[in-house]
Order: sequence, then C-alpha cells, then structure tokens
Amino acid sequence: MTKNNDQILVSNINDDQSYCTRDVDGVSGMTVTALSEFCGTSKSAITQLLNQISDSDPFTNELAECLKQFAGNDWRLFTNDPSGSAFIIDEVCHAVLEYYALEARKYKGKQIAINNYRMVAKAGLRVFIWSQTGYSPKSITSTGAISKEELSATITAAVEQALTPINLRLKKIEQRLSALPPAKPKRPWTLPSNTPPEQIPEGYQQLEDGSWLSPEAYESILRQSRRSLPWDVRRLRDFE
Repeated sequence: MTKNNDQILVSNINDDQSYCTRDVDGVSGMTVTALSEFCGTSKSAITQLLNQISDSDPFTNELAECLKQFAGNDWRLFTNDPSGSAFIIDEVCHAVLEYYALEARKYKGKQIAINNYRMVAKAGLRVFIWSQTGYSPKSITSTGAISKEELSATITAAVEQALTPINLRLKKIEQRLSALPPAKPKRPWTLPSNTPPEQIPEGYQQLEDGSWLSPEAYESILRQSRRSLPWDVRRLRDFE
C-alpha cells in the first residue's frame, strides 16, 4: 500500500468525513471510528486488531484466514486530506468486517457485523463507499462519469453476485448462535421472610429470622466457616 503524492481525497456528500475515495483510482477507505461502528464493536478493539495485523509476520502469523494476506502490511490509505485523518483501505475494512461477522466469538454487536457484511459483501464494499463519498468512476466507453442510475445498478449487481454464498454461510452461523442454550439465571442467595411459599425454590433453608437461604449460599458460608477453623481442627474433620 504505497504512498502516492497524486492521491486526492473526495469529500463525502453528507459532509461526514468517515469515508474517502482517491479520485485517481477509486480506491476507498473508512476511518477507525466508522469501521468500529460498522463491525458493532469498540474503536479500541479495531485499533488493536489493525496493529496486530500490521505487526504480524506474513509467513508465521496465526491470524484468522481472512486477515492473513494483510499480515505485516500497512493498512492505511494515504490521501492528501488536510485534516490528516487516518483511513483504512477498503480491502482491509472488508477483511476486518468478515472476521467480526464470521470468525470472531459471539459478542454484543456481532449481529451488526453480520448484517453489514451481508449488505455490502466483498465485491460491493468499494462501490458502497463510492456511494457514500459521491465518487463516480470514469466510464471505460466515455470520457464522462457514469450516472447515478448506473452507479446504483453497479452496486446492486455487485452485492447480489456475492450474496448467495455469504447468505448460506451466515444462515448456518445464525442457526448455531440461536441454538446456544440461554444463560442460566443466577438464583438469589437470600429471600425475605415474606416471600410467598410458592415462590421459594426447592432446596432453600429457612433461618431463625424467617428469611430463606439458598443451597449455594449455605455451601459458601459452610466453606468460609471451615476456613476459619484452626488448622489442626480442620485436619481432624478431614478424617471424620
């Protein structure tokens, strides 16, 4: 990813500097903040992953398969943006998005990454960013820029072409996620004395003040009591 002094930043049509496109070749990029929102995770997590990619050995790295080709490379897209913002080249953006959507363990914003990965797909990510920056690639058959209708058709065709295999893989992932057992709710260690009998779980023991103690709390108190005993007394109890 070589720096080019002729690279030109195309401003975003919404005055949002989250995206950029080089006018000379159409290569595009996102800021770290934009990519973190795209992946449904934190900016620090994205920064850490990008640094891990650039610091990894191209041949002996243990990165996820979708990230391996970028190991040891600079992920920045150089532009002449006067603000000096750092942009992540679109190919790396896609690889990071694919990692969070398909490879990373389940996390709070994973569904965001899955939905966005399905939306843009690999073939359509650069064109998607073109639509955000207002960039129009030069038509091969003419000297003018392609129309908005042609750009929209290009985006649709690129995304639809890549959606079928991606949808199949994502559907399998979502099925596995939905099949995971829900987290078992933690029972309260104590219940007040006015708790209705039908709401008292099995195994709870009633104390002298009328309150109820869970089996987990009872075992915890028992362990702590044993630890408080002198060593020789505990040793004798072990032989009982």
